[in-house]
Amino acid sequence: MRVGVVIGRYPTERYSLHRGYIDALRALDATPVIVPAGDGCGPALAAELLSDCDALVVTGGGDLESTTYDSEPADVRDADANRDAVDLWAVRTFYAMSRPVLGICRGAQAIAVAMGGKLVQDLVHAGFADHWQEARQHEPVHAVEAEPGSYAAQALGGATVVNSIHHQAVCELGSALRATAWSPDGVVEAVEAEGLLALQWHPERLLADDARHLAPFEWLVKQI
Repeated sequence: MRVGVVIGRYPTERYSLHRGYIDALRALDATPVIVPAGDGCGPALAAELLSDCDALVVTGGGDLESTTYDSEPADVRDADANRDAVDLWAVRTFYAMSRPVLGICRGAQAIAVAMGGKLVQDLVHAGFADHWQEARQHEPVHAVEAEPGSYAAQALGGATVVNSIHHQAVCELGSALRATAWSPDGVVEAVEAEGLLALQWHPERLLADDARHLAPFEWLVKQI
């Protein structure tokens, strides 16, 4: 089974990916197919690389351009319009083909935008503090509650506390999506639809110390 993994440029002179994504997929005997998204690496190249992939992972990174969800810019960080084009194209294409998609952090926001949703552009300005905890990225920092029986509940694997490294979040859902997990202050932590799972936390940074966080990747391969 082949799983496409879309990656962006961070810092700008490198394409980069946290090793946890690859470790998780290899632990499940999946073959990762790295798909770079940036200058000269647009939807045409992505289509070629993803053509025989059974599933898709949309990874973390900088913000989506505000224009992708018809909003005025506000505190956008590390945006990359080239990556936006690949992420949004890939999500819509895989969903249309009924191939499963897992989105993590920025990837979750990309799923929401691809499906017609909108984002909170800055959680602190919106009254939600303490969601940017980069110094503690490899440890759980806040509780999360998932709807029983949801994909998000499966993705938690019994865990109830997750990490948090984001200053944006989903605020409006597209017509196909529903919110299925929340932090104690009401920030949406997961949205989903048939074959789509979008998680705001970073399980790939937690699974080395807690095997329960392999669960989102297990969910993905079981959908194939």
